[in-house]
Amino acid sequence: MLTQPTDGGVFEHVAALCAGLSERGHEALVAGPFDGRPASLEAELLPLELGRSVRPWEDTRATAAAARLVRRVKPDLVHAHSSKAGAVARIARPAFARVPLVYTPHGYAFAGYFERAAERRAYRAAERLLAPLATVTLCVCEAERRLAESVGVRRARVVHNGVREPDPAPPAAAVAALGEDGPVVGAVTLLRPGKGIETLVDAVPRLLESVPAARVAVAGEGPDRAALDERARSRGVEHAVHLIGATDGAMPLLAGSDVFVSASWAESFPLNVLEAMAAGVPTVATDVGGTGEAIEDGRSGVLVPPRDPVALADALAALLTDRDRAAALAAEARERQRDRFSVDRMIDGTLQVYGECADLISKMTACGQSFT
Repeated sequence: MLTQPTDGGVFEHVAALCAGLSERGHEALVAGPFDGRPASLEAELLPLELGRSVRPWEDTRATAAAARLVRRVKPDLVHAHSSKAGAVARIARPAFARVPLVYTPHGYAFAGYFERAAERRAYRAAERLLAPLATVTLCVCEAERRLAESVGVRRARVVHNGVREPDPAPPAAAVAALGEDGPVVGAVTLLRPGKGIETLVDAVPRLLESVPAARVAVAGEGPDRAALDERARSRGVEHAVHLIGATDGAMPLLAGSDVFVSASWAESFPLNVLEAMAAGVPTVATDVGGTGEAIEDGRSGVLVPPRDPVALADALAALLTDRDRAAALAAEARERQRDRFSVDRMIDGTLQVYGECADLISKMTACGQSFT
């Protein structure tokens, strides 16, 4: 496994995948820029410096290091997660042409949040150029598969993200304290551009008009924290918006939340929505990426347009004031997650794709064909 992000949903996916592979008798090794061993990772770590931003000299060194690493380890298969690790692995591919390479974007960069359209065009062009170098592009939702095909990917498969049944946990102290004053709207996310917490803050004044005692708790850290605090002050809702910092997983936040919200402007297939579904917390989410594949609007949750604080506020207020409807949506969501989006289904589906890759490489080798 090659991975660049060591936080957020991508790492959670990699950690769950490694654990599931180990349970099924496979050995997973993880290469990436780790600072110490994450407690949730059940795999051997291999150091590989991968920066998030594009830096040609550092990225060239990372590509050479990845090529040397694969040649030394001699794995049966390489699986690269995220745009940066995917780019490095595909550029290094000639060094291990007979080893199957699976690439999972976890949200194509060109479909994410950028202030300038030129950045999106550059990332799209890069993905189109690198597309033939992966044996299979393994997408986490159908929406991601459509993006893959739009940049020329010929072998795209879909295995939806999955989450485990949550372990019971008490609410975080900060969330429990907020719950003493009124209903709590919870969010779990990194505080960085594109996660839509700006929209959530902008929705709070209207939400308070309908539910004056409502409070918003946002679990997570990131570079936008100070700007979000200032935004809440400028909207006059600093008493109602609480950035509580990182928690040990999602459950300390979900356990004390009356409604969960995902306000992202762009996503692939968000794990935080699946975690809320698994925990039985009614959910309001923006209809971006594959979120609509997880939530059936009006049956297992509520979908709203991205960047629309009015629609977001109204949807939250509706669930906070109609607890029977909220409970019915949450119950349906919990059954839907168990049936369709479990970790076991994710592992089994991923192993099926790995087997397909191995068969494909064997056939190409027997015929003397190129790995592309």
